Amino acid sequence: MFILLTPLINNIYCHDEEPVKTDNIKYNPFKTLVEDQDDIWQVKFGSGHLFPNPNEIQSNKFSFNFGVQYFYEINFSAKKNLALAIGLGYNFQQLKMNGIFIDEIFESSDITTDLSNPRLNVHDLNIPIEFRIKLNSELKIYTGYNFTFPLINNLEYEKEGENKKDKNIAPIESFQCGPSIRIGFKDFFLFARYNLSNTFSLTSSNSLNLFMFGISLGG
Repeated sequence: MFILLTPLINNIYCHDEEPVKTDNIKYNPFKTLVEDQDDIWQVKFGSGHLFPNPNEIQSNKFSFNFGVQYFYEINFSAKKNLALAIGLGYNFQQLKMNGIFIDEIFESSDITTDLSNPRLNVHDLNIPIEFRIKLNSELKIYTGYNFTFPLINNLEYEKEGENKKDKNIAPIESFQCGPSIRIGFKDFFLFARYNLSNTFSLTSSNSLNLFMFGISLGG
């Protein structure tokens, strides 16, 4: 008798259990898993120039820049078409100069004799915030805003046949910020960034704003 009633009991028990309705579960953007985030790393290479150009401080030579950032991406939906990303990173910017700083005063190469190849190397901490648009065609448009805190700067040059290196001698503004944009396909991007802040805290100089452009890789 018990054997005959067992299938009936199992059938009733199965009907009592209601299936979980996954359609009613709302997507929580603040619980985006790392594997569901795009471009959490960025490595970029390019050139930087002070605007307006030409100016008395920077030469027109190629000025290398490099950066690496880590992002935490918050997707607004499960489709991941729109997202907000907050990052933290390191930037290196070299500026080829027309002279050197002496006691926070800029002296051009025309005044300082036997001076050659002056270059300013700046290391800074970068906090980028990006609003990301990701299309189905794998085209990506990332617009953002960057907050930069210069940490160390080294002024290197050759004078009278000797290599010179002065640390933290350039009067660089301690806080800089400005908009940026990245446009890419899959993991390859072109980027541009413009600092709205003055690069140097020189009272005798007009405002000089740093513009950077180049290529970047995401992943």
